[in-house]
Amino acid sequence: MEKLRRRLPPLTALVIFEAAARLLSFTSAAREMCVTQAAVSRQIRVLEESLGQPLFVRGHRNISLTSAGRRLYATVDQSLERIADTVHDLRNGVSGVITFAATIGFSTYWLRPRLQAFQRAHPDIGVRLLALDRDFDLVGENIDIGFTTGSEGQGPGVRLDRLFDETILAVCSPSYLGDRQLHEPRQLLEERLLHLDREHWRWIRWPVVDWPVWLQQMGVTYAPPTPALSFNNSALLFQATLEGEGIALGWGAMIDDLLESGALVRVLPHEYRTSRGYYLALNPTSIGVSAAEVFREWLLADLARR
Repeated sequence: MEKLRRRLPPLTALVIFEAAARLLSFTSAAREMCVTQAAVSRQIRVLEESLGQPLFVRGHRNISLTSAGRRLYATVDQSLERIADTVHDLRNGVSGVITFAATIGFSTYWLRPRLQAFQRAHPDIGVRLLALDRDFDLVGENIDIGFTTGSEGQGPGVRLDRLFDETILAVCSPSYLGDRQLHEPRQLLEERLLHLDREHWRWIRWPVVDWPVWLQQMGVTYAPPTPALSFNNSALLFQATLEGEGIALGWGAMIDDLLESGALVRVLPHEYRTSRGYYLALNPTSIGVSAAEVFREWLLADLARR
């Protein structure tokens, strides 16, 4: 602790800096902290002297953050927020809070029901779910567990557990299928095919898999019509599919529950099995790693029973 104390500036100055940087006002920060404006100015000066560079640009009527100020604020804000969350959990008897990240579709149709089951088994552990259709950095964003198809965006030391293979199949609602007799992929060219828009893949480094790619795997050449009905995330795509709008590509594990319940049905027996898999990625540096380990063990045991 002695070494840490020497490396850190005064903690009071950091707390006051967070308020001043967030509010961009020494006066408002003083009001929030129940101190005088002079006390805020003095603590900010102490902090700037400790760092050897200015944190604010002081105008006649306003202030703004310097580049160093913005950098420090990002770290201080995040760190104090995590401390406040932990204190809240300890006061309320919560063993920990796990922050999860996954794509919107995976979060909606696969992960969320399992998080509900996990909390029934472990009511003392809180859950925070980030649905992100983009690459994410577990360590940099303080995410405890992420679900991904590979190690994209993850740093060294992140533990990966392969959960299942990636299998892509054509699905629709029972109402859309009706009495249609579909046996071959080529027949799909006469049907209304629902698409994931290119916008969905822009911030994800996974290879694009849409109808042209899937049908090519089946030996069928396909160019999407213009206009086509497309969506920028898979949750919207599956909702349209559930409502009978057309046929979509479904990722097997993601929509298993919908298939088991009969809400969606397979259109053809054909499927595209990629070389990729779905992974649980665990951040070993997070403060919630013990609770995250509890979830990991619970999930692996749950999957083994299925």
